[in-house]
Amino acid sequence: MRKIILSTKEDLNIYMNPTRQEILRILTLSSVPMTPKMLSDRLGISASGVQHHIKKLLGLNLIELDHTEVINGINAKFYKASSVTVQVGLESSDSTSHQRKAIMQASISGVYDRFNSHLEEVVSKNPIKTDEFAAHGDILTGIVHLSENDSAELMSIIRDYIDDHSTPSKEKSPWEYALILYDTRYRSIDR
Repeated sequence: MRKIILSTKEDLNIYMNPTRQEILRILTLSSVPMTPKMLSDRLGISASGVQHHIKKLLGLNLIELDHTEVINGINAKFYKASSVTVQVGLESSDSTSHQRKAIMQASISGVYDRFNSHLEEVVSKNPIKTDEFAAHGDILTGIVHLSENDSAELMSIIRDYIDDHSTPSKEKSPWEYALILYDTRYRSIDR
């Protein structure tokens, strides 16, 4: 999977826009490419507004044109999310570091909120037994003890697995995730 590094304030502003985030999310969840009209119907905004956001996302290579079709005499463009990993450069210490942290916090918070909404919806339709919970998602927290080789292996396994399963298809269900792993020995409070 290609990596896109958002290195400028302009890139971060384009990426951080809530409407563009929702367009990216819809396209990533969809197993089929979508037209601006399809996206505008989902978002409840004008197709020209969606076109504006698509142009910005295309500029960052976050989405791509999949194909065109003639529909009722109109040449319709179908877009899909690019198969990329976005890196916002949290390790950078510059004038945009607060913006970078806000992007990550919003992203993780969004995944958590959607997970909770999902579970509430599932439970409201049919109560889940404890042993069935993982079929709907899970939150795992804790500490694992890893050597340098173990941590490199774990990160490689996670990245490879995600890369191998990042292409949407009609036969597969999209699962949203947010993973945070870090070496605690560098936190002075943990020593």
